[in-house]
Amino acid sequence: MGAHGSRRCIGEGGCRLTPDAQLPLLGPRGGLKPTVPAHEPAASGIARVLVESGLPHLDRLFDYLIPARMADKARVGVRVRVRLAGREYDGYVVSRADTSTHTGKLLPLSRVVSPVPVLPTSLARLCRSVADHYAGSMSDVVRLAVPPRHAAAESAGRTETDKPSSAGV
Repeated sequence: MGAHGSRRCIGEGGCRLTPDAQLPLLGPRGGLKPTVPAHEPAASGIARVLVESGLPHLDRLFDYLIPARMADKARVGVRVRVRLAGREYDGYVVSRADTSTHTGKLLPLSRVVSPVPVLPTSLARLCRSVADHYAGSMSDVVRLAVPPRHAAAESAGRTETDKPSSAGV
């Protein structure tokens, strides 16, 4: 009958939805939940992401699928956006893997914020040891260790490295 299924009435007991009916899923604010398009290409690996949050119970790595369109940009150390508990968070790809230990359904990365790696593996290890030693969260230590993103500086840095050096002339 409608886009979300058909209704069938049974005698005086009222109407009910048939088994083929689909109800829309509502998001936390009442709107429809966004869904991953059915034509989304297969994932190309797992990204272990440190979510930027001051909450101590989120002080661990979360696994996310890397969509095929982001496979070359989602390198270790880059900034990404991820969905966690119905909200969008910034984060960093700390490592990549082929499989995950998580048994549930994995969400894909929302997007790569910047293709410039700002959190190399050595710095991530140092931040983890500082957080463990001083009983802080790794997210707080990384927030202090990695400068905030400036898109203009990133694009200027790329154009400066593309120019030939005139220091030796």
